[in-house]
Amino acid sequence: MSKNNVNDEVFFGTIPVLHKERVYGFKDILFVTGTWSIATWTYVQGGNNVSLLGMKEALTSTLFGMTLAGIILFLAVIITTRYGIDIWVYQRALFGYVGVVFLSVLAIGISMGMLVTNATVYGNSLLYLSESAGFVLNNTWHPWIGSTCIIIGSWIAFKGPIIVKKISRLMVPLFLLVGVIIIYTVFSQFSLSELASIEPLESNAYGSDLANYMMVMEWNIAFVFAWFVALGVYARLVTSERASYWGHLGGFSVLMAIFVCIGSLTALGMLSMTGRTSIDPTEWLVELGGPVLGSLSLILIVLANITTHAVTIYSFSVSTKIVNPTWSYNKVLVFWSIFCVILIFWGGILDYYDVLLSLFGAICGPIIALVLVDFYIIRKRKVSLNSLFQSKGDKAYRYTGGFNIFAILSLTIGILGYLYVYNPITATINSDLFLYTTATGFSMIISGGVYFLFSLIKPFKLYLNKDEEEPYN
Repeated sequence: MSKNNVNDEVFFGTIPVLHKERVYGFKDILFVTGTWSIATWTYVQGGNNVSLLGMKEALTSTLFGMTLAGIILFLAVIITTRYGIDIWVYQRALFGYVGVVFLSVLAIGISMGMLVTNATVYGNSLLYLSESAGFVLNNTWHPWIGSTCIIIGSWIAFKGPIIVKKISRLMVPLFLLVGVIIIYTVFSQFSLSELASIEPLESNAYGSDLANYMMVMEWNIAFVFAWFVALGVYARLVTSERASYWGHLGGFSVLMAIFVCIGSLTALGMLSMTGRTSIDPTEWLVELGGPVLGSLSLILIVLANITTHAVTIYSFSVSTKIVNPTWSYNKVLVFWSIFCVILIFWGGILDYYDVLLSLFGAICGPIIALVLVDFYIIRKRKVSLNSLFQSKGDKAYRYTGGFNIFAILSLTIGILGYLYVYNPITATINSDLFLYTTATGFSMIISGGVYFLFSLIKPFKLYLNKDEEEPYN
């Protein structure tokens, strides 16, 4: 195989990445994950949070909830960095060769909703910019404009992780400036005490202050867990497990939480000035910053959204190749880009944002619990690469027709546990357990606990640990 072909497989395929082929250090992975953190979906999340909570409660729930979620979630990147594999490749060991295909397509397809959220707000930003410049466009232009975020971002993603690393190093510091501008804009007009005195519009949505607080906690945890789908693509390119863990935690959790908090502050300022709130930051920036400062911020947000789309769709497209490693990366990227454009023209993604978060919590939460229990407890941090890739005829993860029935059963019970305490369709808390664990937390406890109990039964343990007969790598 030529050097170019090897590089293509490393950067656009699913083969294990050797240490000598890795190109990301701590700062690189911090900046790349930071690119996710400063896109407009963080402002959307912040605006959503203060629809239920006041300033103090929204900030504490965000900082605590998202950091806690990251501390747990990013234990999974140790797997991908240690073995140089995508997280979905590892899940062949968990769900079986066939089971992982169905779950990956489901999870990645749902995650495209975040890219569409990103492109939708991008379209709003450009419409506001055109209005401020004197060119008023009607709303029929919105999906066409929003689609350019997908097209330009996907074009960058065609270049692979090297160009992504270079762009993130250049753009993340610039995007941090957006946060500084927004904070300046807010505190030039409001004091902390004024913002803290603003009452949320939906303070009675869930019947009590505690229920509202835990609902926002649920949203914040689910928001972090949403990125589990793309977790392994960049982590497998990091030089050390320590750098990978702390880089992901810093970018995906801490920095992300800070920008969600900025979004909350700005939404509260808009509520004070107009009597209404919005999960669209373009409205806040024009309302609070005026035409000059608001337009400058919008321009930077437009650039941020394009960069974030490139970073994210690259990782989603590489992960999709778990379905069929022989697929062309470029064709997979085009497929998901077209899928996103279709959703943009549908136009209802922001209307169902809460439901989207619930899907992440209900599906990704239990999967994460199963991954951690499987790797750290049942397999004791060892996995057979030969079996993962079915090389040398090793097919220990075939299980039952390609499905690990105990993992699938545990996942199903976890999802049912989520629905037992919370109904995402009617937005109804069904059980007081939600007030202590959140729906995502409860589903993780149930799925991980059931799977662990299965592993204690000797015949089941032998079923799960067939790879003990194969050489570990």
